[in-house]
Amino acid sequence: MFIDRKETIEQFKNEHQKLKELVTSLPQEQILKKETLGEWSIKDIATHLAAWNWEAVDEVKRVLNNEATWPDRYEDKAGEEEFNRKEVEKRKDNSWQEVLKDWDDSFWAQIELMEKLTDEQWKHQSGDETWSDGNPVTVYSLFGYEYEGEGHEGGHAKQVKKQFKV
Repeated sequence: MFIDRKETIEQFKNEHQKLKELVTSLPQEQILKKETLGEWSIKDIATHLAAWNWEAVDEVKRVLNNEATWPDRYEDKAGEEEFNRKEVEKRKDNSWQEVLKDWDDSFWAQIELMEKLTDEQWKHQSGDETWSDGNPVTVYSLFGYEYEGEGHEGGHAKQVKKQFKV
C-alpha cells in the first residue's frame, strides 16, 4: 500500500515531538528505571528508536541500490528481537543525555533523507523484492511500520502514556 511522503514526514515529526516532550517531562529515575515497559526502561526505548532510525537511513540506501535486507533480516520476530537486544546492549552505558541526542540526531537524519528523496526514489522498488505479504519492498514501505496502531514513535508514546497514566 502506497504511503504519501509529505504526510508520512508530518506524522513522524508530530509523533517524535509528542514522545520527546513526554519522556523529557518524566523524572530521571523513571527514565532510567529498568522494566518500566516490559524489560526496558524509557532510556532503552529511546535507544531502540535511535537504532531503528539509523537502520532505516541505511536501508533506504540499500533499497535504492536494489539491495534490500529488511525482509530477510527482520520480518521474523527473532531477527527483530535480536537487533533490538544487540542495539540496546551496545548503548547501555551511554548517559540519558547521550541517548537523547542520538535519538534526536537519528530522527532528523531520517527526516532529512526523506525530504531529499525525489518522488521516483520514494516509490523505488528494490529489484523484485517483496515482503512476506507479497507487497513490494519500496522506500515508502520502510516507513509504513505501525506499532500500537500508530507510527513507531507514536506507538511508543501511546505505551508510555498508558504506563504513566498521562
